[in-house]
Amino acid sequence: MATNHNRYRFLAAGIAAMSLLAGCSDGSGFKSASGTSSTRLADRSAAAGDFQTAEALYRQAFEANPNSIDALVGLGRSYAGMGQYARAEQALNEANRRRPKDPDVLLELARTQMSAGQPQAALANLDIAAAKRPRDVRITTARGIALDRLSRHAEAQATYREGLKRDPTDFALNSNLGLSLGLSGQTDAGIRILQELVRDGKANATTRGNLALVYGLAGREREAKATLAGDLSSGAIQNNLAYYRELRAMLRSGKPIGNLSQPPQVARERAAKPDPLSAIVPVEPAAIALPQVATLPEPAAPAKPAAAAPIAPQPSPVPVAASEASPPLPSFVPASGVISTGILPERAEKTKVPAALPTTPGE
Repeated sequence: MATNHNRYRFLAAGIAAMSLLAGCSDGSGFKSASGTSSTRLADRSAAAGDFQTAEALYRQAFEANPNSIDALVGLGRSYAGMGQYARAEQALNEANRRRPKDPDVLLELARTQMSAGQPQAALANLDIAAAKRPRDVRITTARGIALDRLSRHAEAQATYREGLKRDPTDFALNSNLGLSLGLSGQTDAGIRILQELVRDGKANATTRGNLALVYGLAGREREAKATLAGDLSSGAIQNNLAYYRELRAMLRSGKPIGNLSQPPQVARERAAKPDPLSAIVPVEPAAIALPQVATLPEPAAPAKPAAAAPIAPQPSPVPVAASEASPPLPSFVPASGVISTGILPERAEKTKVPAALPTTPGE
């Protein structure tokens, strides 16, 4: 079990099983004010999941106006979308230095920190943002996700419910609450919430993946398999079920599982870009890299010489020096491949998935 547990630490740190609510047209939550053509196009590219194009356009906007906070935040969002968390934090920390305690900047920074596996740092920034803008549902949702990532599920659930008092039908709050209940062992309550949400028009593969995860935690593998059938191959589904069994065993033994993300699915098995009509933006976690077994072909046996007529004896061949001999075959190193096992939300490295925290760490 210890070996498997270490294996899962390679998953994107927690927001993998969740998505955060998109607060504006670009899905980022940051409201661009510059209005330049570059930033507008960059916003659209980021919303479509094309972070490389977005980064180039934000870079163009920043070079044109090095004082642009919007461009810095956009660069941070783009780097995070490509899994370059150190660069993302550099850009966002600079934006925060130039515009201290701005809730939108802090929210973007916190999302990046959760994707990078730093929920404690994210929570500290979200607390500051919440103090300045206590009714912002995006910040409330993100705080709940950070608490879930820290396995502080009771506090997370209280946070989601506080947000639901202001907006009882909010999709992201309800979705994250359902997953949080499942992660804390209240699987029946979590399933009831998520079963309804998967029938909503905003539901996507992340929503279904969260329901499958809670089914798995409840031991209802048949339902989990059926829920994943439309999004994953049969092999990936079996990997998910095996992963759910391990999480279920951890849960029963009293070990916290909030810090573990849902296993990621192979990128080719579903559309890479988020649905622009969805209120949540899935975040892709880093996939687990496991060695793939491969072997070198056996060397061909030397052909037997054909019978020949006797010939006159020849002088013995001169020994070949070791340096002139054919070099030995290089030792074989197994190739590392991506084996993904689940659906997630983490705008994390798009190698991978399961990124998650709860159902919609959404942005």
